[in-house]
Amino acid sequence: MSKPKFFEIETSRLKLRRFKDDDVTNFFKYRSNPEVAIYQGWENYTYDQAVNYIEKQKSAEMNIPDAWVQVAIENKMDGQLIGDIGVHTLSNPKNQVEVGFTLEPKYQNKGYAFEALQGMLDYLFNELNKEKINAIAVEQNGSSIKLLKKLGFHEMKKIENSLFKCQYVTELMFGLTKNDWNKR
Repeated sequence: MSKPKFFEIETSRLKLRRFKDDDVTNFFKYRSNPEVAIYQGWENYTYDQAVNYIEKQKSAEMNIPDAWVQVAIENKMDGQLIGDIGVHTLSNPKNQVEVGFTLEPKYQNKGYAFEALQGMLDYLFNELNKEKINAIAVEQNGSSIKLLKKLGFHEMKKIENSLFKCQYVTELMFGLTKNDWNKR
């Protein structure tokens, strides 16, 4: 039995797709950048970690409860990987996912993350029929919070004293319903 074809989403400037071997160099470049890692769950990312991670993601499938899938963000102009979107399918409550995103610094603040997430949200709501999408951001991550609000996410709760990279921080949980997404 063959695996279902991994989806691809095209926007005006981007392609959202499965990771491939050619992505390792760029993936490692931004994942090992301390500016990028500051609000992410990793530190001191190694080249071997990048190789292993991409190898796993090349066969990962979307929509499996309790599993994360990273989706590559490719710049259509040059075919290069510029970031990724993580999608965590929740088992409870059903029909909900959590998203996270990472973008190489030279592509930040140019609308690429907005464009990529817009394509992903459309897919999650209208193709996978998800009812709600959640995202969590550390309170100091103003750029991500601004982006989530621009996409229509609403702050649902503050998580005080959350342990993140050996320090206590405040995390903000955001949510967006299918109904609100389709109204915009």
